[in-house]
Amino acid sequence: MAKKGRGGAVGEKGKRWLASAAVLALVVCAASMAVGLRNRTTRPPIEEISGNVRLEVLNGTGEEGLGRVVARALMSKNIDVLFIGNADAFDYPASILIARRENAEIKTLGELIGCRHLIEQLKDDSMVDATLIIGADYRRLDLGSPAESGLSE
Repeated sequence: MAKKGRGGAVGEKGKRWLASAAVLALVVCAASMAVGLRNRTTRPPIEEISGNVRLEVLNGTGEEGLGRVVARALMSKNIDVLFIGNADAFDYPASILIARRENAEIKTLGELIGCRHLIEQLKDDSMVDATLIIGADYRRLDLGSPAESGLSE
């Protein structure tokens, strides 16, 4: 004579545990999607401000060719880079974004690339909206993956 089981292959406790795990997985998934949507709506992709900011990129590190590399990375994101050159010094410890004209997109650009230092030095006769001086912290800037940006670790 066969023994009677306690509810088949999975007991009542197991069924409750599986149901709880499934509900928890759905909640985590929904929360993750909500956070992703919130981030997408509060932080537009850098391409959305392209054409709205004309930029000058200046190398403040002395590392040869760095201005061109950063400018290329920004241009690949459709940011208008009008001038590439050297800063007045090569000892900038941090990258700085300098607003030269009033443009709300400059602050957004700074946030998107992770430039923590934004200052205003407005000039009526400036041909650019902003100047990005690349500092020693340039590897922290969010310019795409190292392979995309040309910046190696």
